[in-house]
Amino acid sequence: MKAKPYVGITGVVNEQEVLAVMKEFENSGYTLKSRHLPMLGFLVSLKTLNGQETSNRRYPEFKNLRHLVERTKNKIFPMIHYNSKEKTTLSEQLDRLFYSLYNDNLCRAVQLNIIYPDIKEIAKTKEKMPNLQIVFQLSNSMIKGKTPKQLAKDIREYSDLVNYVLIDPSGGEGREFNLENSVDIYNEVKDNFPHLTIGFAGGFTGQNVAPRVKDIRDRIKSDDFCIDAERGLRDKVTDEYGDDLLNISEAKHYLQNSSVVLN
Repeated sequence: MKAKPYVGITGVVNEQEVLAVMKEFENSGYTLKSRHLPMLGFLVSLKTLNGQETSNRRYPEFKNLRHLVERTKNKIFPMIHYNSKEKTTLSEQLDRLFYSLYNDNLCRAVQLNIIYPDIKEIAKTKEKMPNLQIVFQLSNSMIKGKTPKQLAKDIREYSDLVNYVLIDPSGGEGREFNLENSVDIYNEVKDNFPHLTIGFAGGFTGQNVAPRVKDIRDRIKSDDFCIDAERGLRDKVTDEYGDDLLNISEAKHYLQNSSVVLN
């Protein structure tokens, strides 16, 4: 069965933020029964998985992750956004990450923020956790210099193991994507892999989400796509990457304004 599209907010780090964002999802009409799932993204890296500290304010302490995910049960669609440079042991890392979350049916979705992860490692993970939904991220470094046809060719070997493809040239840095090029990629991936659900990320804010989502919908003649926001919903503390804080008011506007188009 094709995965359901979602509207996402990524980068919550504590219980207060989890509860506040869930309330705004509900107020905006996003539920587990709505056309688009309410997705809440939790950032984890190999570093935080190992219990090490990070200066990036978008990462919760790993010891608190299970508690945060538990608060979302039966209310929204939680997803781990995972990054690691250790590709050859990825399945072992995902085993550690999802050991209890998956078995206790608390979280069964992961976005791999990894440039072309080892296909054999993903296959190992799917063998152990067949119901784990996987988002394949097309990052800026993967998109740059390639045509949509070349990207579709790159995706082919992963297409039977993943559920989503996220066109994400921003990578959490808030850069707006080239809409025309991203739509071309969407169409190429959709034509080649109609069983995959495709999404867009990059620079969404409470102010621009409605016109940009409407533009996407009008171009592809469908609302069968995901969106995810991270940097555009945060206030800078300094110019250092990740040194920012979630703005609940901005998250509220993002959800309310997107729901006008998608709900």
